[in-house]
Amino acid sequence: MSKAEREEEQQPEEAEAESGLIYSTFVSTASFLRPYAPQIVPVVVCTFFIPIILAISGFAGYVVWSNLSTKWETPIYLQYGDGTPPNAQFVVPSLHSQQQYDVSLHLVVPASESNLALGNFMASLTLNTTNNKTLATVRRPAVAVTTNSWWIFGPRNTIDIDVPLLKSFVAGTSSLLADIQLGRRDNWKNLGTGEGRELSVISASLQGIAVPHGVRGLAIRFPLLSSLTAAFIFLTICSLILGVCILPVMLPDVPEDAKDLRKRSSTSSIPFPPSEKARRKKRSQFSRRSSEAASPSSSSVKEEESVASIPPAEEPTPERLRQRKISTRRENEGDSQ
Repeated sequence: MSKAEREEEQQPEEAEAESGLIYSTFVSTASFLRPYAPQIVPVVVCTFFIPIILAISGFAGYVVWSNLSTKWETPIYLQYGDGTPPNAQFVVPSLHSQQQYDVSLHLVVPASESNLALGNFMASLTLNTTNNKTLATVRRPAVAVTTNSWWIFGPRNTIDIDVPLLKSFVAGTSSLLADIQLGRRDNWKNLGTGEGRELSVISASLQGIAVPHGVRGLAIRFPLLSSLTAAFIFLTICSLILGVCILPVMLPDVPEDAKDLRKRSSTSSIPFPPSEKARRKKRSQFSRRSSEAASPSSSSVKEEESVASIPPAEEPTPERLRQRKISTRRENEGDSQ
């Protein structure tokens, strides 16, 4: 037999020896840890699941915090030089369908003579759904005026204009399309020499402020407290579920003798004192008699109790009368003596 053949024969034997060693090590370790399993299993499960529960609870609080936004704002990029007043079309950010919002337009315009000389202008807003259904159309006037400033800082170069458009508006859907126009449709051509005038705008944005109402309104007023409450409730529920799953493992096993003793004690009758037994017996007899007396007889005719015949009084015989006379005479003589 060559050396290669010997090595080939020895390789399966070595593999079997290694697998047997691993199996014996595993069995010995399992047998050693088996008595401590009720203590080890809860520790391992808690170590694995508690960080996951904490992370999920924190994420739940963050979701509540992010969904309780009290304000949204989207920038507007106005289009000029198209032969119409400055206008823009854009998509409104995702809204809560049943939440009320106060919608307004915020403009930052330069404090130039041309803007101050324009006077009143109109701000028009149209809100449509993605299916091209008009939900609201509103037009509001506005004017650019300078504000008082401190003499130290000098006059401001810009003017902030806030134009309220909608109040307590409920969209009924989460996605909206907005169309906005600024200025007058006549472009002020009938004023002065007839040249058109437009409002110069540095930046514009459409803003919405949530109006608190109902349970959601209470959560909007206290967003931090609401998010912490949601995280705590989620943590409590997950902890209870985890505890219910681990509790049967942590409880000690009841021995068979104790189980048999419990069964016997549950099936055995409770001993009563003799006086109590006698009292119960009397009550049962009395209840039986009363039930028998109250229940109607089986026959339709009432049966009367048989009256025992009374024997007639016996007439005294002459001998008894004679004995009575002799006894009364002797009693009289005894009294006279």
